[in-house]
Amino acid sequence: MGPGKRGGTERIDIIATMALRAQPIGLPPWLRHGLRTLGHLAFDAFAVAATYRAAFWARFEWAWLFSRIPLSGNAVLWTEYQALLYAAVPIWLLLLRSNRVYTASYMVSADRFIQIAKSAALGTLTTLAAAFLYERLAYSRVMLAIVFPIGVIFLCLSQTLALWLDEWLANLEAARPVLLVGGGSVAAVLKERVLTRHPGAAVRESSQLGDEPEFNRLLDSANWYEVIVLRTRDAHERILAAAEACDARGIRFALVPDLLEIRMGEVQMDHHLGLPAYRIKHASLTRANFLAKRFFDVIFSALLLAATAPLWMMICLLIKLDSRGPILFRQKRYGYKRTVFQAFKFRTMVEDAEKTIDSVKGLNDTKGAFFKSKKDPRVTRVGKWLRRFSLDEFPQFLNALLGDMSVVGPRPLALTTGEVEALERDFGATAKKRMNILPGITGLWQVSGRSDVSSEQRFALDLFYIEHWSMGLDLEIIVKTPAVMVFGKGAY
Repeated sequence: MGPGKRGGTERIDIIATMALRAQPIGLPPWLRHGLRTLGHLAFDAFAVAATYRAAFWARFEWAWLFSRIPLSGNAVLWTEYQALLYAAVPIWLLLLRSNRVYTASYMVSADRFIQIAKSAALGTLTTLAAAFLYERLAYSRVMLAIVFPIGVIFLCLSQTLALWLDEWLANLEAARPVLLVGGGSVAAVLKERVLTRHPGAAVRESSQLGDEPEFNRLLDSANWYEVIVLRTRDAHERILAAAEACDARGIRFALVPDLLEIRMGEVQMDHHLGLPAYRIKHASLTRANFLAKRFFDVIFSALLLAATAPLWMMICLLIKLDSRGPILFRQKRYGYKRTVFQAFKFRTMVEDAEKTIDSVKGLNDTKGAFFKSKKDPRVTRVGKWLRRFSLDEFPQFLNALLGDMSVVGPRPLALTTGEVEALERDFGATAKKRMNILPGITGLWQVSGRSDVSSEQRFALDLFYIEHWSMGLDLEIIVKTPAVMVFGKGAY
């Protein structure tokens, strides 16, 4: 059988398996979206009203706080503050909507918390400003300040309820099928996202569009919601014809360019030329984001170093008793934009272990650029346990204070191990992108399997982190890190 016949038979088989013409009985997607939004508004409106009532109770009716911050005037009643809700509730709801809390149902929990906290802070500041500007309102500043922490807690609870409601509605949704044309890693990501947001949806895949009659029969075989074209060898004219066919049937059509396969997350639409164009985003952090990340690194590192000082002293003593050599191991590593700095770690190997690295390269347990060995003879007895629980990395918080590293980021590569050269050999010019951000103490691949993750997966995870950075992602990685340290999976 020739290639053409095999391709045609394959597409006919696909069409046969996609006979989904009848839409399942259930909620239409627009109704699910409307009910989810209505749930958000109702739960959040109640949460904001309850926030101000709880803050009033804490300021005027809680004996503990009342005794420590006495009232400057006469006692007041809640009825005098109820009028605040007519302004506060709509303002808070508008702030939550502007921060995408309602529209981005797929937002990760850490990012959602940050947006909730931001909305609560702005809502609190709005009412505080009004109280300061209009003295005749005579609202308690202490009470209005208490609104912020209570609001964050109550809104987190109301958001949880709304998301539970949406999850329940998802099981009742009559989700229409989606067709993915093409393949690759982007297709896998899109399929996962579609099924996460619409569990009842049928996601079907086809390797190519095929000729026009076959594609039209495919469109007529099911009540498609959307056709998404990914990597495909079809000509531009064929893709445009497919888009017209979808438009004629009221089916959404989307095209993901091949460029996303290489630099997913970096491509942005640019209209300044007067035409829609793709622009490659080379830097993942704006100046404001970099300063925010740096501020967090300094505060977090200083607090952690102070809290773990007794542990440091005990580790230093154990290292000194176990083997000869310095307590700290210093190694030159590449930092931001390939700048070189001295990275600190607790010494876990015998003295001058770097001079014998060539003799153990045959013991490498990972494929690719990174060197890790489960049976490295240079590791000391204490060093083995320090590595198992990642305690050897603690001195790198000094590097974070100095500005050479960040708390979260890709692992800093050493100058002498050949990792940089190997990455550039395996991944080409894209490897340089890994140094477009400060290296980190912990990172995405460390909480995804540590040394059990292959070299290719590490590189992919590092690029994903750089291209999709957010403070919420940093917080999520930090929260997951202690569990990874305790269980020691993939550490050697």
